[in-house]
Amino acid sequence: MSNNGASYGNEKAPSTGEPEYANDPASGSFFSSDYKKHEDLKTMLDSNKDGLKLEAMKRIIGMVAKGKDASDLFPAVVKNVVSKNIEVKKLVYVYLVRYAEEQQDLALLSISTFQRALKDPNQLIRASALRVLSSVRVPVIIPIVMIAIKDAVNDMSPYVRKTVAHAIPKLYSLDPEQKDQLIEVIEKLLSDKTTLVVGSAVMAFEEVSPERIDLIHKNYRKLCNLLVDVEEWGQVVIIKMLTRYSRTQFVDPNRNDSTNEGEEKPFYEDEEDEDGEEEHRDRHKQTYVMDPDHRLLLRVAKPLLQSRNAAVVMSVAQLFHHLAPKTEVNVAAKSLIRLLRNHREVQSVVLSNIATMSTRRKGMFEPYLKSFFIRSSDPTHIKLLKLEVLTNLASDTSISTILREFQTYVSSADKEFVAATIQAIGRCASNIKEVTDTCLNGLVSLMSNRSG
Repeated sequence: MSNNGASYGNEKAPSTGEPEYANDPASGSFFSSDYKKHEDLKTMLDSNKDGLKLEAMKRIIGMVAKGKDASDLFPAVVKNVVSKNIEVKKLVYVYLVRYAEEQQDLALLSISTFQRALKDPNQLIRASALRVLSSVRVPVIIPIVMIAIKDAVNDMSPYVRKTVAHAIPKLYSLDPEQKDQLIEVIEKLLSDKTTLVVGSAVMAFEEVSPERIDLIHKNYRKLCNLLVDVEEWGQVVIIKMLTRYSRTQFVDPNRNDSTNEGEEKPFYEDEEDEDGEEEHRDRHKQTYVMDPDHRLLLRVAKPLLQSRNAAVVMSVAQLFHHLAPKTEVNVAAKSLIRLLRNHREVQSVVLSNIATMSTRRKGMFEPYLKSFFIRSSDPTHIKLLKLEVLTNLASDTSISTILREFQTYVSSADKEFVAATIQAIGRCASNIKEVTDTCLNGLVSLMSNRSG
């Protein structure tokens, strides 16, 4: 056994009952094995066999995916950018995208290789080459990247054109003076009829030139019609952009409701003008007809309320909140209530938005009042959001139910939640005069109970 212990350094520690550490940290088994592993990978990358190179690249990408530092392998990896094997080349490009910014000098030595790869017959190689070029954040290659972007925007492959859209914000952040040339490229991308491209094109538009609303005019109907078929995150970007666009370009369908509430009342205070006021309002109600393009957006967005992606549902709900007539906005409420069964993080975002919406549109969520009742298992931040929603929804018809709920909440062990509940009762008392006395009596009795 003593011979075995001498031959295997790693087996010495258990025999003493205590872990044994090397004096020199670099000589420890953990560090030496890592060092040898990297040497092994470098040897594999230098071999003439594609199988070994592929295996080495898979292991390196695995290290990168786990968050381990593989930057010291950059010189060995970058040499294989000229490999004839497509699988090896794809993995090399994945690695280079990750480390090109850190190892700029070595990446610059391979610029000519990336430029040649932009003409490769394989669309994945062309796209990867452009992705690496735009990831090398060195001012000296800005003209090269710009030429690559201008050429690639006319590529036959939608995947390459999508990569162009992703490269645009990178180049813009590196050199904002290129904005005018980039806008020309964005204009071409926005006119693309492929669902794979339009989401990324709108993202580039929002990053670089959100104020150039004129670029959207001629593409508006196409974007609406392609919306359902775009991938989910593209849908979120497009819906948010179209919501912003429509709020500036179309008449608010609920403007008559807002003016009736008091915006123009000071102008019609004299009795002799009352008849004129009525005529003015009637004329507005009769003349408002929803623009067909406005209706088109609401029609194509409505099915997305059933999306499995919470962000898409949330975006469509916001669109309806801002753009739909009062009579149609309620369709979004049911989908938002469905999201409350989701993870807590999603719940928190949805409740924050419902709290904002419910200040303007109480009727939208009143049928779902019980969905906002608080469970003992809810975390404090969710309880506070639900409390805010319940307070916003309080009306003459629902106040008795809400106050009964609040009565149970004040006995909670969560002091922050109890304090917020007492404030909510105070808000209800000030907003609804009929229950002011009841609320005050309840609060006084609560104080006497606590002091007793």
